[in-house]
Amino acid sequence: MNPDAKLIGIRIMQKRKEKGYTQEQLAELLGISNGHLSCVERGYYLPTTQNLFKLCDILGETPNYYLIGEISVEKETQIISCLKSLPESYQKVVADSVCALVDAYVRDAQNLTNK
Repeated sequence: MNPDAKLIGIRIMQKRKEKGYTQEQLAELLGISNGHLSCVERGYYLPTTQNLFKLCDILGETPNYYLIGEISVEKETQIISCLKSLPESYQKVVADSVCALVDAYVRDAQNLTNK
């Protein structure tokens, strides 16, 4: 299994849940089977280019969000601005905390996709 495909699937699954769609509902909107969407979310398959753009229309975000985890410039600017206002010692604490949070998120999401 491709680790990048796993992260793409996790992003799709999290955004789907955030928007309140079931796998069945999203699969129907994409015109694919529920089983295929399940495999995409678990990282066994990558979405086709056509389905990637459909996902963007349905769930929001850009293709780069799903493919590489890119966040919007506005969100990035807001985060950086907040961090810059902190003393260096606090910035390190925030960086360490964010890394720990990301690790926990990936573990939790992988546990969800393995069930």
